[in-house]
Amino acid sequence: ADGRSVKRAIIHLHSPISHDACDGHTMEDAPSFADLRAGLCNDAVDAAFFTDHPSAAAEKTYEELFNLQEGDEVVDGLGSRMTCETGHQVLSMPGIEDELMPVGLDRHVADSPAENDSIYNAYTAESMAASVAAGGFPLQAHTEGQTIEVLLERQTWGQRGTEIFNLHAMVDPNKREDDLGLDGLAYLTQAGPFISGDSTAEPDLVFLAFYEEQTVSLERWDALNAIAPSLGTGGTDAHENALPMLMSDGERVDSYRRMMAWFSNYLVVSETTPAGYQAALEAHQTYLVFDSLGIPTGFDVAYGDVHYGTSAESPAVGANLVVTCPTLASTSPRDGQLPEITATVFRNGAIWQSECGTFAVTESGVYRVRIEILPHHLTGFLADQADILVHAYPWVYSQAFRIGL
Repeated sequence: ADGRSVKRAIIHLHSPISHDACDGHTMEDAPSFADLRAGLCNDAVDAAFFTDHPSAAAEKTYEELFNLQEGDEVVDGLGSRMTCETGHQVLSMPGIEDELMPVGLDRHVADSPAENDSIYNAYTAESMAASVAAGGFPLQAHTEGQTIEVLLERQTWGQRGTEIFNLHAMVDPNKREDDLGLDGLAYLTQAGPFISGDSTAEPDLVFLAFYEEQTVSLERWDALNAIAPSLGTGGTDAHENALPMLMSDGERVDSYRRMMAWFSNYLVVSETTPAGYQAALEAHQTYLVFDSLGIPTGFDVAYGDVHYGTSAESPAVGANLVVTCPTLASTSPRDGQLPEITATVFRNGAIWQSECGTFAVTESGVYRVRIEILPHHLTGFLADQADILVHAYPWVYSQAFRIGL
């Protein structure tokens, strides 16, 4: 209603500049670079926040981090815009990922490669300040691997957000066991038929075989928001370097296209420029959607006249929190009955309400919404895997509302 639009963004994405992306090929000879660009177009990604590893990125000029190709347009000196064959446009912006992950950098943090490398690899208040001074929006990658004490300290340094879901952690056996408290290899029983070709299910839906809520990261995010505003993001962490075996559609398991189709950060923007996307992050005008379960439409959470989440001032207790459940978009694939869509509203990490609607807020706290979906509409696409994979999943996560704090 206010002229803004919802755009799909991938946050935490590695180009061939990262030393371990594209099966270890260099930037100059990486065949997967074409896959990356084609995947961004195929998945209708609007904004790509590149987060390349520091040691290699520090050696590049700031402009080289744009990954420019013939026909691309430099936008405001802060990113590059690619026009797809369909006419769809993708805006890419540079960033860095080690433990700290500043996205949307306006420039390198220092004047020499050695200084850049030293700062990007440091986890200090000074390195955080240098990234902020260079225009970066500092996020924490791999929340699941950090203690709450470390995260709280980094928040005092200026860290603005943290990953509440990371794809790498979902499939790495060691991270699943050590960081998420999940069985390291149990998901292979469900994923195996997709990869071996023994299943007739849609290959892209292999994601459902290993997708679970990352409770550890959500608990830490709640704790951070209890102290100060913290943006929650989903990290695709795509490298196209891990699972080169082909699935039944002739495409590798870990292709950029496949991984970027599974989930994305929806940003509510006033303009499709680097400044517009950065403003959406800063204002917490985002929500995380697991697109492989279906494309939502009509989702909204509002407290008074504040939508999606609070980023600065904490509004007073006494207004209503209005949760509007999404529906499955008419263009979203379906082969079966309509899905069942439900909602859970959390206050300080505990269940407060279990439906969409209007709720009077009479106590201070951190409020957030999770939309769940039971994807009956995917039954036909899951074929012989439907009996074990058609169950309720988290579908959409709102940002947090800090009320009366």
